[in-house]
Amino acid sequence: MGFLKLEKITKRFSGSLAVDHLDLEVEEGEFLVLLGPSGCGKTTTLRMIAGLEVQTEGKITLEGKDISDSPPERRDMAMVFQNLALYPHMTVFDNIAFYLQNIRTPKETIEQKVRQAARQVGIEEFLTRYPNQLSGGQRQRVALARALVRCPKVFLLDEPLSSLDAKLRAGMRSELKLLHRNLSQSKERKGTFIYVTHDQVEALTLGTRVAVMNKGNIVQLSTPRDLYNKPRNLFASTFVGSPSMNLIEGSLERENGSAAFIFQGNRIALGEIGVAALKRANRAQMPAILGVRPESVKIASPGMTGALAAQVVTVEPLGQNNLINLQVGDRMLIALVSPDLAIHEGENVNVCFQPQATHLFDPQTEENLLG
Repeated sequence: MGFLKLEKITKRFSGSLAVDHLDLEVEEGEFLVLLGPSGCGKTTTLRMIAGLEVQTEGKITLEGKDISDSPPERRDMAMVFQNLALYPHMTVFDNIAFYLQNIRTPKETIEQKVRQAARQVGIEEFLTRYPNQLSGGQRQRVALARALVRCPKVFLLDEPLSSLDAKLRAGMRSELKLLHRNLSQSKERKGTFIYVTHDQVEALTLGTRVAVMNKGNIVQLSTPRDLYNKPRNLFASTFVGSPSMNLIEGSLERENGSAAFIFQGNRIALGEIGVAALKRANRAQMPAILGVRPESVKIASPGMTGALAAQVVTVEPLGQNNLINLQVGDRMLIALVSPDLAIHEGENVNVCFQPQATHLFDPQTEENLLG
């Protein structure tokens, strides 16, 4: 039984379906990320877990106890909002202590817990300041400390880094990861985090597991590594990864005990991977979409067998890589290559990719043919 369990959770707003019979189990101590585009239902799901939205259908249990109808204050959860929701007229100390003061915690205990939480997030020296005297990153730490003093069973974070600049976001990601690691080693409570974001970098760097959501459903739930290397469908394959995965429409055909992907007169040998996909579909030939990550598109040596003829359209220097836009027939491919590789716009080149670096999708179901 999962530590936190959502069963057939559904939410409708005035006839509009926001979350559609969603099932999810969260283990104690994990850092689960809900990832998806705007409007996919991830924040609504988080708010239903918190009790800030009431599900239209379904059941939520925490440690085996049904909390579907419990008010937010009785769910033993703490939420960090996108806008942080700090009280501007209160000092940092009072912002952090607000919950403890409301439940009439002894002053000595409040002092101890506030300072401990502030120390954990590195803001102990700012306790006498007001929110408008702090930087964006410091205000973010105050919001985290306010959640920490509650010692909740579950931390809920709704795009907490979205208002920070790129440098601060990177720093706060590291701090959140370290905070979770320290809490997960606690003997008392394991620091279970549920984190909502549309930022794939946050999802892949923070999550122990990532749930990719689209149109109110979870389309893939897996580790960050499997999500990137083994996308289960077209949506997951293109939403995760920057630049996005290259997709080529064509057909998959068996050839003399092997298999090849055919498009616009080009033939890409796929060997055992192609054979496995055809066997899985129980077909000898079928329409298919081939997917390959930009870093797996390689510039081939002249005359290399099976290479595709391409023309370099643009070269975009990114520092550690160059992003190359390539024209292959009427298709555009993106490649990430070393900046040391001398390639110029307008140049004709050959490109290739290894079979093990490719993915195959069914155009109708959009599912990965390799499972």
